[in-house]
Formats: sequence, structure tokens, C-alpha cells
Amino acid sequence: MIDPGPLGTTCARVGCMPSKLLIAASDAAHAARHAGVYGVRARVSVDTAQVMKVVRTGRDYFVGSMMVEYRKLLKNKLLLRERALFTGPRTLRAGENTVEFKAAVIATGSVNVVPEPYRAYPGFLLSRENIFELKRLPASVLVVGAGLIGLELGQALARLGTRVTVLGLDRLAGPLTDPELREEAIKLFSEEFEFCPQHSLTGLKREGKLLRVSYRDAAGKARTGTFEKVLMAAGQRPALDGLGLEAAGIPPDGRGRLLADPATMRVGHSRIFIAGDADPFRPALHEAAFEGELAGRNAASWPRVTSAARYPQMAITFTDPQLAVAGAARKELKPGSFCCGELEYKSQGRARIMNAGRGRLRVYGEKRSGKLLGAEIVGPRAEHAAHLLAWCIGRGLTVADLLRLPVYHPVLEEGLSEALEDLSAKLRGRGGCACGKKAPGA
Repeated sequence: MIDPGPLGTTCARVGCMPSKLLIAASDAAHAARHAGVYGVRARVSVDTAQVMKVVRTGRDYFVGSMMVEYRKLLKNKLLLRERALFTGPRTLRAGENTVEFKAAVIATGSVNVVPEPYRAYPGFLLSRENIFELKRLPASVLVVGAGLIGLELGQALARLGTRVTVLGLDRLAGPLTDPELREEAIKLFSEEFEFCPQHSLTGLKREGKLLRVSYRDAAGKARTGTFEKVLMAAGQRPALDGLGLEAAGIPPDGRGRLLADPATMRVGHSRIFIAGDADPFRPALHEAAFEGELAGRNAASWPRVTSAARYPQMAITFTDPQLAVAGAARKELKPGSFCCGELEYKSQGRARIMNAGRGRLRVYGEKRSGKLLGAEIVGPRAEHAAHLLAWCIGRGLTVADLLRLPVYHPVLEEGLSEALEDLSAKLRGRGGCACGKKAPGA
């Protein structure tokens, strides 16, 4: 293994775990502020220095557990703390070492995308690499990007007392592809922070310790604001720079990517495989783990290469409400081939009890077979429904199969059953198949 560091994995060091610690703190503050709905009165004071200390302490715990494995590798001389450079289809250089290989796996992760205009102001920029090192949270933050990182951290910062503006493109909201659910999410997030889901940047100017950002919204209206910091959440790109891929015979495409066969993780006809965020297929930890095992097994058994079936898609954004896609996303479905069942959480019993009756759930079923194809969700604790749905889709279950399964009372999954009942009625021809049109008697 060749890795110059820092070690500790992206997830534990700068990704999933520290971000969820920050979100947990923000959710606690939000819940306390809104406890009055139950007759519970609370005066909330947020010590952001203590919040960040707790985040780093928790992060260091997770990183430390990973470092135990790294120390074993170092002790057994299985890890070189160097940067790798391919020098041919079967050779590479790592520091002073020349390495010949039968096969290789590229698992270099990803790096932040920073739009060109912002690169002239590095002192203002935050990213996943440095935001968790802040001693206290800024008074104001501009978030560039409305994907998973932008929405999660933007909402968390807002709930912890930071003035937040999120700038997006093409009215995207996390992983959602259903246009109506996107609009639902935009409306809900706009209640907590300024959210401009479509913008064009018109100017950046330093004003003392602040950065003035000017832009136009989708209607062409000029807007401006000043911010202490700018969080770059405009996306990630595979970290493939400086690896000598041309020498290895696998030059990246025009977008700087290596495209592998997702069933084998093999890059083209080479003896090189790829895994994790270095592969743009599905940047998520469970997918990276699957790819790492598959690529590693195929590299070790080269030239014998075996295929493996991929998991159904599962993408989750840990906002409130959560956003999720399970199985096929709406944009991936062929028009006319599916029906749509729907639930609005405002009328769902457990969601109302939790004071979380916001958002909608949509499930998609195939007309011909009745199989469940996918779902998109804007709703409370959508992470749980997304897992259940993805597992059922992976098993090839029909909507009728799911409706025969028991559901406890009162739980959020009762709402899932309602959406499936709506979908089942439409699949049986009772009403249209479109979303937003509940089947008669469903």
C-alpha cells in the first residue's frame, strides 16, 4: 500500500463522522428552541467554541480507531508513506522505491472543486479539509453548492447561530431528481436560511475582513451579501492529478475521470483497477467498501477477473427533513413505464407526534411487473425508509409483496405503507399513474 497521508480515512477525518457530530449539535439546539410546542420552555445558548471542541474530540476518536490498523501495516512494512507515480503499465515510483506490480488498485479519493472566481480569495475559503479545525463558528458563511455537503453543513451552521446563504445551480437539492420534491425541499430549507437554488455570480470584492459576494437569482434580480467565510461545497472530483496515468496507458477522459466497469472495477483493458471516491460512479462509503473489496480481489487474482452485482442505489442527506433516493431515481425511469405512489408527511401520525410533519415520500413501481423500482423522499428520518426500500428493491420484491409485510404502530413506516397502497391502486388501474394524483379509494 502506498499513501503519503494524512491517514485516517476521509470518512473519519474530514467527512461523514465530524459532519454528523456538528449536525447532532445543531439538531439539539433546534429541538430545544422548538420544545415549546410540547409546553417545554428552554432558553438556548450555543457555545460554538465548545461545540467545535466536541466535534474534534469525537472525530479524533474515530480517526484513532482507524490508526490502529495503519500502525499494524506500518509495523509489517506493508505501507509506504510516499506519493505514487506510474512510470509504465506495470511499474511505478514511490519516493526512492521502484515498484513492479502484477496489478494495481487506485483508491486516491477525491478533492474539492473550487470555482475559478473564488480561487483569488483563499483566506476566506472553508472546505471539508479545514472547517472542523475552526476554534469557533463564524458569524456569517456563504455556502457555494446545494449538494449533500452544502445542505448538511449549511443547515447545521444556521441552527448553531451563523447567518447562512446557500447558492446552488439548476435548482438542485441534494440527491433529489424529482422536480416537485426538489421544490418541496427548497421551500423547507428556505425557512431556515437564505437559499438561492439558481444563481449566476457577478462579483467578488474584499471589504476588510469580509468578502462581498454579488450574484443574480433565477429571476435576474441582483443580490449581494458580505461574509466572514465561504464554504466550498460545489462538488468533488477524483484525486488523480500527478499519478502519471498516461504512462500507465490509462489517460483520464476530458473531465479528468477514469471510467471503470462497475461490475469489476477494471479500467478499460488494463491491469489497473479503481475504487472509492477516485471512481465517480457512486461516491458513498458503503459503495467504496464494496468497490475496494471487488477491485482488491480482482487485482490479487489477475488475470482472472470476476464480476459482482452492485447494490441498488442509496443516497441520503442528513438534513432536517432528510433527503433520500433509494433504487432508481425519478430521472432514471422511462416515461410511461411506471406508476407513482405518494404520501404527504403533514398527515402522517408519527410525524405529527414528532412535530416533523414536513415533506413528501414518493415510490415508483413498474407497470408491467408490479416490482418496486425506486423512491425519493423529503421527510423525517428518511434514512430508515431508504434502507428498507433499497433492501426490498435488491430482493426484487413487488409492491404487493411489501404490502404483505407487517408494520408496527405508530411508526413513520406506516407512511411508507400508505404510499405503497396508493401505488398499488394505481398499478391496478385505479386512477392515473402520475405523482400528485391519488388513486380513488386508495
